[in-house]
Amino acid sequence: MRHQTTTLPVRVPWNGFPEVVVHSSIYKLKNLPEYYAAKRGNDRAAARIAWTLVRPEKIDTAVDFVVPVIQVDGGRYNAIPVALGAALAKSIGAKLWLDVCQINNVNHTDSGARGRLQNQPVFGGNVPRGKCLICDDVVTYGATLANLRGFLVAAGADVVVATTIGAAYGSTKLAPELSLIVKLRRRYGEELERCTETLGFGSDCLTAREAHFLAGMRTIERVRDCLAQGVGTANRSRGIRV
Repeated sequence: MRHQTTTLPVRVPWNGFPEVVVHSSIYKLKNLPEYYAAKRGNDRAAARIAWTLVRPEKIDTAVDFVVPVIQVDGGRYNAIPVALGAALAKSIGAKLWLDVCQINNVNHTDSGARGRLQNQPVFGGNVPRGKCLICDDVVTYGATLANLRGFLVAAGADVVVATTIGAAYGSTKLAPELSLIVKLRRRYGEELERCTETLGFGSDCLTAREAHFLAGMRTIERVRDCLAQGVGTANRSRGIRV
């Protein structure tokens, strides 16, 4: 294993990364009576949710490790991703890896595209060597999964699949079409890279939903204003050195 720390999110090119495997739906997840207790850190409630909704047969790729998103959102620990990871690891014969966690607080719950772009999750910890499955409770714009994947891959792990319990519309395909990135670069020119690099990565590492959102901004000035309060500024405000 390798210990890795960073103060900016790490992403790597998608290279044909597969669509997120989804076990159920956001609607079913949020309508379970244990949902809010699990979101506030109740491990038993989270375990009941995981075993109710997980579909291990959907994972058809052999992996050595299951790496869940470990984060604090809104000041509270979300126990659902770890419970999902534990259920999957037991079901598919992999090892649950809990030595990687999010090291900043982004409060993505109920955030829109702008807030999610500006406040990127950053991960740290000890990285396993082997094939990894990463998991979260839901995928919306994909930044959390993209940044966890990037952190792991940059440190030597092989992330082969991502999975969640639920997914927002259009969010399961993390990698944008090449034609969309080409369109962005033609529309916004070289300034696009300077804008996305304030977040810690190039435009080729955007998620599909992030790329579609930026395409809808129409002018580079709007893109620049949108990303001006990105992760670097946010980290400095928290006293994190960048």
